[in-house]
Amino acid sequence: MKSNQIKQAFESVQADSDLADRVLYAAAGEPLRRKGHAKPLYVAAIGCLAGVLATGGVAYAVVNSSYFASAWGNHGNGESVTWTNGGSSGTKYTYTREFGDGIAPQSLEGAAQKVNLSVEGNGYTLDIHEMAIDENGCGAVTFTLSNPNGVNYYKPAAELGELVLYGEEEGGVSTPSMNFGEEWADTRCTIDKDTSSDTVINGTMYFASWNRDRDLRHAVTWNISWTEGKGEDAKVIEVSTPEFNVGAHVDTKELRSDDSPLEISPFSIQTHIDDLGYEAVDHKLTVTYKDGSEQIIEDDDAGAYNFYVSMGRNSGENIWVPTKLIDVDQVVSVTLEGTRVHFNRGRRNVGTLYHRLFVRFGAAFY
Repeated sequence: MKSNQIKQAFESVQADSDLADRVLYAAAGEPLRRKGHAKPLYVAAIGCLAGVLATGGVAYAVVNSSYFASAWGNHGNGESVTWTNGGSSGTKYTYTREFGDGIAPQSLEGAAQKVNLSVEGNGYTLDIHEMAIDENGCGAVTFTLSNPNGVNYYKPAAELGELVLYGEEEGGVSTPSMNFGEEWADTRCTIDKDTSSDTVINGTMYFASWNRDRDLRHAVTWNISWTEGKGEDAKVIEVSTPEFNVGAHVDTKELRSDDSPLEISPFSIQTHIDDLGYEAVDHKLTVTYKDGSEQIIEDDDAGAYNFYVSMGRNSGENIWVPTKLIDVDQVVSVTLEGTRVHFNRGRRNVGTLYHRLFVRFGAAFY
C-alpha cells in the first residue's frame, strides 16, 4: 500500500489498535466493520480456576520495574484515548481504549528479560531493550528507533499512541517487526509520547505468535526494512538483529467450560471453543475478579477496544493481548460473547444461518 493511501486512511480512521485492518478498509473506501451490530447469539462462560480462591480485598506486593512501567503503562496517553471512524455511508462510530498503570504483581518479578540487541539500516538504529513473553507466545518488547536526521513517522497516528512508519518512502523504514525463526509474529507498535522526539522514538511492540507450539522453540529476531529503487527496479531490503534465545516464559493458567479450554496469563487470553473455529465472531470479552470487579477486554456495542492484538490462529484458537495486565491470581471467570454462523448450501435454502449456542460450566444447550 502506498504511503499516501495510509495517510488518507488515517485521516478517515483517526486512530487505533487494529490499525492494519482499519487502514486497509479505509484505503479501500470502505467503512470500518465494527462488529457489534448483530445481536450476540452465543455466550461462552469460561472460568473457575482450579483450587480455592481467597476472597477479595487482599493487598499484594508489586514489582518496581521500568519495563512494566513502559510496556504496560499509558504511553503518555492518560487513562484512555478515543477515536472515530466513518466510511462512505457517512455513519460514524466512536471507539475507546483504556490503558494500564504499569504496576505489575509480585508474581511477575523476574519476568522481564534483558535483550540489548541492535540493528542498523538506511540511517536508522533499532535498539531492543527488554521483553516478557508467556506460554501463549504473547507479550511485549520495549525498543528505541532513532535517526539523527529525523524519524519519518506519521504524526497523526502518534497522537493516538500508534507508531506508523513508511519503508517505501525515501529515507524511511518500515514499522519494526518480529520473527520467531523464519515465521513472523502479529505485532502492534506504540509510541511513548512523553519520552520521544523527532529523532528518537521510544516505544513498545506487542506481539502474538501464529503457532506457539512451533514458534516458542525458535530464537527471536527484530527487523526493519525499506525500499530501494522505483517501479520495476524497486526492491525491499530487510535487516535483522542477531538472534535472541528466549529464557523463561510466564506461566498460563487454564480455565474450562466443559471440554473447551481457555489459557490466561497477565499478558494474554487464548480461547479454543470446540465446533466454533472461524464460524464464530466475538463481540465481548470480560474478565471477572473475585472482588466482583470486571476488566472489559472488548465490547463492540460499547466501542471498547482494550487490547493491542486480537487474532485467530489457523488452529482455531483466538488470542487477545490486552492493554492492561491481568491479575490472574484474582480471576474468577472469563466470559466470551459472540455470534455463531452456519452457511446453508441446501438446494432450497441458500444463505447464512445464525444458531444460538449457550455454554456454561458443566452443561451445553443448543
